[in-house]
Amino acid sequence: MSSGPLSEPIHDPEAPLATKEPQFELQRPTPDDLTGKVAVVTGGGWNIGRAIALAIARAGARVVVASRNLTNLEETVAIGRAEDLKIRPLAGDLTDPAEVDRVFEDVVANEGGVDVLACLAGGYGAPQPLHEADPQAWLDVLVRNVYTTFLCCRAVLQGMLQKRAGDILTCAGGGAFFPMVDVHATAYACSKAAICRFTDQLYAEHRNVAGLRINCIEPGMTLSPLDLSRIEEEEKRTGQVNPARERNHAPEDAAELVLWLLSPAARGINGRILSTDEDWWRDGTKVAQVVPSDLYRLRRTFLPE
Repeated sequence: MSSGPLSEPIHDPEAPLATKEPQFELQRPTPDDLTGKVAVVTGGGWNIGRAIALAIARAGARVVVASRNLTNLEETVAIGRAEDLKIRPLAGDLTDPAEVDRVFEDVVANEGGVDVLACLAGGYGAPQPLHEADPQAWLDVLVRNVYTTFLCCRAVLQGMLQKRAGDILTCAGGGAFFPMVDVHATAYACSKAAICRFTDQLYAEHRNVAGLRINCIEPGMTLSPLDLSRIEEEEKRTGQVNPARERNHAPEDAAELVLWLLSPAARGINGRILSTDEDWWRDGTKVAQVVPSDLYRLRRTFLPE
């Protein structure tokens, strides 16, 4: 992440939110931390969502992948079943409140509840200059990113509050922290920035529920298979390597960050925005510095070098 404008604090500076978080001892994550847990991964049909769903299943959880595209979901499930993972698809339009209720009612009825929610459904859109953008297409980007996150969090929150336990992960992206250069992305940038503020506010409202953690991941630039195919064709035509390759993350990078966030090693991390472009979370000493602080919240303060 890069630094940006400071937001206004939402608490008394003399009494930081982090002081209300539980103390913890650093622990190393283990591969079976999620055994017995139930996870729902929205947008789990491809790319980042698929990698995260499979990683969570490999860590022992029962995973439900949800999105509109059943074909993509079934491809994810087929990969999981080849490894004998516990993973199943649930197709539904996550922009529709009734469909979201149906999906999560199914999970509760068949799995017993939700321990982990990873809100990854969404996507890019409205790529025209603002004066040329179609208003409905622009709004659709916000609906697919922000509204789906709201609806899915709303669907699981009561159950997590009753148990006083659970993990909610949201997903930031390009434009959330600094402008995207040489593209027209007002809708996408606004939607990802809104998800960061949504996460920050949702955490603030439930910061006294010790067993509930609400964090946001920033996967970095992660080209989809379609993006990579287009780049390969371009490189064949030009004979030059596309500079995007140097900045590109593998989907598994986001999955590694998610697994760490769901492990005991991250127990004190709450209400934060964590990026694959940084590695402080791999260092137990630095994690211990972050826990009692307001670092990596939306107020845009960071661990000193």
